[in-house]
Amino acid sequence: MSNLPARIEEEIEKIVSSEGLELVHIDYRKQGRGYLLRIDIDKEGGVTLEHCSLVSQQVSTYLDVDDVVPVEYELQVSSPGLDRKFYKDSDYNKFLGRLVRVKTSSAVRGLHVIVGRLKEFDGQKIIVTDPAVRRDPDYEIPLAVIKETRLEVEI
Repeated sequence: MSNLPARIEEEIEKIVSSEGLELVHIDYRKQGRGYLLRIDIDKEGGVTLEHCSLVSQQVSTYLDVDDVVPVEYELQVSSPGLDRKFYKDSDYNKFLGRLVRVKTSSAVRGLHVIVGRLKEFDGQKIIVTDPAVRRDPDYEIPLAVIKETRLEVEI
């Protein structure tokens, strides 16, 4: 997930899951003179400010008491947002049937960005259906060429 030591990520995962939440992603990177530790959490029906605050307090206490991050850091805990980025293969199963935007490193039928419904995932490739295309609306996209997949906001 990040360049934090695995034991720290595991402890953060325990804290998040103990509150009935899903750990979506951890981002730990240099920012200015210190570091930014961003934790994205989610749950069915969405997360509230209270969820973020609770996880932030618990993670902050763990990090400060055990002094596991020896440099100055800023902690941010938030929701992944409506246009949530996919980080794990399990995200493809979780969001089958949803509208997605897929960016690829090589063109798929002439396109580098494909927007459509996530129809299938088999561990090696996804199939995205674009209902605006009448003839052959299914795009078969190998995971190896996917640079980024995000949910599209549906109104």
